[in-house]
Amino acid sequence: MTQERRIIAGVYHLSKTFGRHFSLEDINLQVTNGEFVFLVGPSGAGKSTLLRMIYMDDFPASGQVVVGPYVSTRMRRGTIPHLRRRIGIIFQDFRLLDDRSVFENVALAMKVTGTGMGAIKRQVTDILTRVGLYHKRYESPAALSGGEQQRVAIARAVANRPAILLADEPTGNLDAVQTR
Repeated sequence: MTQERRIIAGVYHLSKTFGRHFSLEDINLQVTNGEFVFLVGPSGAGKSTLLRMIYMDDFPASGQVVVGPYVSTRMRRGTIPHLRRRIGIIFQDFRLLDDRSVFENVALAMKVTGTGMGAIKRQVTDILTRVGLYHKRYESPAALSGGEQQRVAIARAVANRPAILLADEPTGNLDAVQTR
C-alpha cells in the first residue's frame, strides 16, 4: 500500500544575510514524507545555515520556514522545544555531553520528552546495538574516536523516532565500513 505524499517541511523565498552579504537568497524547497533530500555544495554555500533555520536555531532575514504546524514567522521562543521534539538533528560537531556516558547521551533525548525508564532502556539498548556501540555504553564520549562519537550523535538523533531527521555532514567522521 502506497503512503500518500504530504509536505512535512518547506522553505519559501528564504533569504539570510550576514552583514551586507547573502548567505542564502530566495531559497524554495519542499520535502515530503519518506523523501531523502541531499544538500550539496562547497564549504560556505549555506547548507548548515539552511539546516539551522529548519530546526529554528536561526531565522531568515526574509521568507519563511514551515515544519508541520510550525511557521518561522509566527514562532515564539517557547514553542521551539516542541518543534525540536519532532526533529532529530545530527550535528557536524557531535554536541555530546562529556560528563555523561554514551548511554546517557542517547537516553537524554528521550528523558526530556517524558519517556519512561523501561522504554528508554529498551530503545537505547536497541539503537546502540544497531550502531555497533552497545559495548561502549558506559564510556565517556571523550574516550571514543571521532567516528564512534558520530555514531552516538546519530543514535541520539533517532532515539525519539523523529518525523524529520536533519544531518549536517553525518558521515564526515566515519570510515567506509561504517557509512553503509
